Amino acid sequence: MATNGTGPVVADVWTEGDLGFVLLVHRRDDGHFAEELFYSLRGSDEGTGAADWADCDHLSGGLLGFDPADPAAREEILARRAMAVVTESESLVHTGRVPEDDGDELVRAVELLVTPEADGLEVENLSRLPRHIRRLCFPLALVVLLPGDRLRIRAVRAAGSGYAAVGDDLELVRPPGPAPDGGNQTGI
Repeated sequence: MATNGTGPVVADVWTEGDLGFVLLVHRRDDGHFAEELFYSLRGSDEGTGAADWADCDHLSGGLLGFDPADPAAREEILARRAMAVVTESESLVHTGRVPEDDGDELVRAVELLVTPEADGLEVENLSRLPRHIRRLCFPLALVVLLPGDRLRIRAVRAAGSGYAAVGDDLELVRPPGPAPDGGNQTGI
């Protein structure tokens, strides 16, 4: 996990079907850390049928205000919790899931700072998909919620042939449908 100014680091990737998001972390010229969120769709080439990812679109970005690899900063932000929301955003994204409005949906992206005691996240979508384990490769984890999603997130560590919970669960919600008049319908 190098955040020493050698360039952007892929902190996490979230994919769901043909929809993909990537979270980059980098040190700015002023020495502060920043994050950038991009997304892309995978589509089939009509001629060959091969599935390729389209060029990424930038969704959001900003100053983190801390070094995600600094143990003291992580300890202060986590305050004895297993996970903490450090930033979140909503964006109108072409998901391709619905035919209305050309397939655009309001998605919620949440960035979590995760305790060093965990080496994965157990993600359970209480609204549609079964649970799965996502391995962590960086202290920041990306979670993306599509309309109607209700996710239960648990920090976990490998224990024998399974996983053991580290700390309390976190539940994230993205209500169905568009936000009326641009209002925010999300909740933690």
